[in-house]
Amino acid sequence: MPAPCISSSLSCLSVCCCCCCCCCCCLCFDPIVGSLGVLDAAPPPSPVMYLNSELQPNQTEELLTVGSGFNLSCHGNGPVRWFSTAFNLRYDDLTDTVEVKHSNLRHTGTYRCGYKNRSLEHVDAWIHLYVSDPADPSSLFVTPISLPVMREGRDFLFECLLTDPSVTKLTFRLQVDGGRGLPRGMNVTLDPRRGALIRGLRTSYSETYVCSAWRDNTELSSAPFTLLVIPRKTRYPLPSVSINPDEFVRLEGEKLVITCVTSYPSHFYFVTWTHPHLQVRGHLTSRLYSNRRLYINSTVTVAAVSHTHSGTFTCTAFSRDGETKATATLRVVGGSYLKVYLQHSDASSRTVEPNGKLVANVSAHTVGVGGEPSANVSSDKTEVNGVGCANVSGASRVDVDEDQDVKLTFVMEAYPPISFQRWTSTHNNTAHQEHYSVNNYRAEASLLLLRVRQQDRGCYSLHFSSSVFSGSQSVHLRVSRAPEVAVEMRNGSLTCSSSGYPLPTILWYICPGVMDTCGDNATYQVPEADGTSGPEEEKEEQVQRFLAYTPSTSDDVTVECVAQNRVGSSRDAFVVRESPSADHQITSVQCKLIFILTSISVFLPVCVCKPRYEIRWKIIESNHGNNYTFIDPAQLPYNQKWEFPRDQLRLGAVLGSGAFGKVVEATAFGLGTNQVTRVAVKMLKPSAHSEEREALMSELKILSHLGYHDNIVNLLGACTRGGPMLMITEYCSHGDLLNFLRERAQDFLSVMQSEEEAEEAEPYKNTSALPARVRTDSGISCCSEYQEMQPVFSSQTDGGGQTDSWCFDDLMRFSYQVAQGLEFLSSRNCIHRDVAARNVLLTNRRVAKICDFGLARDIRDDDSYIVQGNARLPVKWMAPESIFQCVYTVQSDVWSYGVLLWEIFSLGKSPYPNVVVDTNFYKMIKDGRHMAQPDFAPPEMYQLMIGCWSLEPTQRPTFNTIGQLVKKLLPSSDDALRHHSNQVSTYRNVQESREEEEEEGRGATLKRGEEEGGDHLPVCLTPACLSVCLSL
Repeated sequence: MPAPCISSSLSCLSVCCCCCCCCCCCLCFDPIVGSLGVLDAAPPPSPVMYLNSELQPNQTEELLTVGSGFNLSCHGNGPVRWFSTAFNLRYDDLTDTVEVKHSNLRHTGTYRCGYKNRSLEHVDAWIHLYVSDPADPSSLFVTPISLPVMREGRDFLFECLLTDPSVTKLTFRLQVDGGRGLPRGMNVTLDPRRGALIRGLRTSYSETYVCSAWRDNTELSSAPFTLLVIPRKTRYPLPSVSINPDEFVRLEGEKLVITCVTSYPSHFYFVTWTHPHLQVRGHLTSRLYSNRRLYINSTVTVAAVSHTHSGTFTCTAFSRDGETKATATLRVVGGSYLKVYLQHSDASSRTVEPNGKLVANVSAHTVGVGGEPSANVSSDKTEVNGVGCANVSGASRVDVDEDQDVKLTFVMEAYPPISFQRWTSTHNNTAHQEHYSVNNYRAEASLLLLRVRQQDRGCYSLHFSSSVFSGSQSVHLRVSRAPEVAVEMRNGSLTCSSSGYPLPTILWYICPGVMDTCGDNATYQVPEADGTSGPEEEKEEQVQRFLAYTPSTSDDVTVECVAQNRVGSSRDAFVVRESPSADHQITSVQCKLIFILTSISVFLPVCVCKPRYEIRWKIIESNHGNNYTFIDPAQLPYNQKWEFPRDQLRLGAVLGSGAFGKVVEATAFGLGTNQVTRVAVKMLKPSAHSEEREALMSELKILSHLGYHDNIVNLLGACTRGGPMLMITEYCSHGDLLNFLRERAQDFLSVMQSEEEAEEAEPYKNTSALPARVRTDSGISCCSEYQEMQPVFSSQTDGGGQTDSWCFDDLMRFSYQVAQGLEFLSSRNCIHRDVAARNVLLTNRRVAKICDFGLARDIRDDDSYIVQGNARLPVKWMAPESIFQCVYTVQSDVWSYGVLLWEIFSLGKSPYPNVVVDTNFYKMIKDGRHMAQPDFAPPEMYQLMIGCWSLEPTQRPTFNTIGQLVKKLLPSSDDALRHHSNQVSTYRNVQESREEEEEEGRGATLKRGEEEGGDHLPVCLTPACLSVCLSL
């Protein structure tokens, strides 16, 4: 037996029995107690560390330089591994060796080597590495990229790690004003290896801080960080979970990949997957901390799906505050499929085989029409009552009343998904909006026809295809209209001719005497059977009826023809005598003509001052006393240098349409120094009268007189000879400012909310929905009537423009640019008379330009214009002196500009919301009451609006003053203060090439007045003008 190993101490005698098996039992004899006890085994020694193969003592520090490599190894009495606080390595799964070939600042940190056995975690060794950059003395600290939101009462360690141990005076302080102080009660412990430890957080500690230290008599600071402390009772919101797309279709054997995207303000949450029939395993997870949120993306991959995989995959994010789920459905099919059906729950479907042949037609059924009476949809015809959607399929016919809107919509479900959709029609001159959407395996194609006319009749076809399918659907559109009727004598018989759709019904009425209409005085009705019609009448939408009538007495007899259909009726009368002669055959139309001529002779002196259509802009020649002297645009010179060859102008899609004019997109070849220029062309419709032709020529002369400016829609050329007159202007791809603000309001709110969240402020709450479809407003003057512009949506896009998001700075730019344009107009002695967001266009680079729609606009159905006398007035935009005295000046334009500012900073809301234009409204204007500050207007801009709305015109600011005020609020680097974009220079060279000739053409005909001249002088004092002014 081996000899025992005996060791003694003051309190214990240990006897160790050594044996060959290396086992040792240690007994302790306590002389006082007189008993033996078993001693615990001694812990293993601390691990041994090596840096670049050199043995390092425990708890040591080393200084490295950026770019150098290093190798750390660790050995112990058991498995060991490294742990590091360095930002580049702290989330890595390190082993017993750490090798870095090229170090950087973010390798600075403490490297601890410990046993993998958790019961021995307290037995470790560590070394702290500083990685400095001699080439950048300011890189003294490394800090986290982002910080979590902290809860009140907890401790917080801000890891501002030093990269150089030789610095002195390590400090933790507030960033503002270089202050050294800290919030009251803050307890901070600084450690050069760990950073700043703040104990017992309070909500008052929510500030921005920096770490600083001194090196070579220079104070250097870390990057600032913002500490956000939330109250103890504040709960985090539940995790955000989303799967997009959330619907999957796969053929058997195809691969499936589903990704679940989650985020949470805290690190303490995890993500799992479940399936009702399967156990989901092997999903991959990635983590990213950004913007104070931890993002976990979890992806499930199935290499080859089978029918057992069909069902719902559920992704669940668990946190201490609760859980959030998102689901995705998988449908495994045996082969490709395509279904085309109406957007209605009980619509019959149309099935297509892979060869693309249609094998089933759609049966008749009824669908709802947007809150209006339902439309009957069948393979024969569809009737649409009111404005709404008519969803049709197959070779259907759609009937819609003239001037109404109709929407054709098809829904397609397919796998593989639909990859191509396109609407075609028999003509391209209609106002329409095409909309295509694809959501996973469901596609929708809609065609919105706005205010359909007779010329919109025809066939509209939708063509669609996928990688294995192709097909088309056709719809025949018929436009219902009231009948037109005319009666004439042909070969001794009366002939009544009528056209309309549906086909009119003809009735004859006979009454004694000479009457405009028989009406209730009819003594005899000719039965319908007495008339005849051809078999093709319904197709031609025309009908004729004949009546051989001989009067039984010598008295005059009135024969009346009435044509009627479901849309309306029309009538015409003819006087029959025993011996009819041309001198005695007086129709009701002739009677009406005599009445009209008589009326004209009476009222012509009153109305001669007001042409029916005119350009709104007025040019001042001089002012005397209380009257402006205006120049008749017809007397302005027209320089033939503006002429542009018609054969070098290629017309395109219609951009806007009014009762007598329209604006089309066009391409000009050889305009100025550019080979190809995109332009807009204003022209008259065939239905225009001589007044409209004179108005368009007046507009052409005024624009040529005004000259070029970046912020008005400039004249580029004209075609006045050899055909219809064409006026060529700049093209503005973004349309009018009002629609731009309304359609992109949600984008603006999203940007503003993102910026607020970044600053930890409350998000905007006032995000009320704006109309999805925006009306095109328009404007006129006191003595004119203009027609509303009817938008036509083109499928073409404007390349080269800005497609990024927009923000508050854009609102300021629009305000400044419009003020610049109005200042230019006033310097040219021009009064606009209808300043509003609807009359400002935006180029593809969002440069605001003032325009005059003139004849290419229709305001008859526009509720922004109130009927007063013989005109429609934009009352809510008008200055008090314009409403009550019919006075227009530069200062009245300033008032309207203030309303335009309100539109801009309310994102396109209508002025005086929920206020009806009545006597109370006019009293409110007289009393000087203003609109409230719009949601997004800064105080400086609202004060400017109030200044523009001064009741005394002389107290309103001039446009020059307005421009200077707004300019001060713009960012210093704002490109609005420069000559805006390449587009400006694109059009500017056209002007420069004509500038010299045009200056000669202007001559000395005009005199320029000061902007302040005639602050409240009347524009028009004729009876026609005064008849529309209010005296309240």
